Amino acid sequence: MLPDLAVALGWIGCAVALFSFLGVNAWVNARRREREAYYKSEAIKKIAELREPPPEPVLSALREALNPPPQPPSPWAMATAQAREFYRHETLKRIAELKGPDADAVLAVMREEERRAARRAREGLKLAGLISAGVGAGLFIFLQAIEPDKPVYLAGLIPLLVGAALLAYAFVFAPGE
Repeated sequence: MLPDLAVALGWIGCAVALFSFLGVNAWVNARRREREAYYKSEAIKKIAELREPPPEPVLSALREALNPPPQPPSPWAMATAQAREFYRHETLKRIAELKGPDADAVLAVMREEERRAARRAREGLKLAGLISAGVGAGLFIFLQAIEPDKPVYLAGLIPLLVGAALLAYAFVFAPGE
C-alpha cells in the first residue's frame, strides 16, 4: 500500500506544480498586457493634452503603437524555431518599410545578432560534446572497475563516441563566420 501511496503523492505533487505554474504564467501575462495598455493610454492622454499639434514623428509613433501587433499562432502550437522565424519575418517587414541609413543600421545589427547566435550554437555544441565525452569516459572507467572480467565497460563508448561526433561537427563541419 505504501508504494502506491508514494506514487500517487508524486503525481499529485506534479499536478499541483503544473497548474500552479500555468496559473502564475497566466497572471503574469495578464499583468503585462494591463501595463502595456496603461502606458499606451497615458501616452495618448499626454499627447491629447498638448496645446499645439504634436510633430509628425510623434504622431507616426503613436499610430504605430495603436496598431495591434501581429499575433503569432498559439505558443502551444508553435515551436521555438517557428516563433523565431515569425518574429524575424515581422522585423524584416518593418525594415523594408524603412528607408535610408536607419534601415542599414538595423540590418547591420541583425547580421551581428545572427553571427552571435551562430557562435553561441557552436559553443553549445562544443560544451555538449565535452560533457558527453566526459560522461562516456567516466562510465567506461566506472564499469571497468565494477566488472573487470566482463566487457560491460564498452557501454561507455556510446556517450564517448556521441561526444566525439558533436565535437567533430562543432570544430570541422559547423558553418563558420
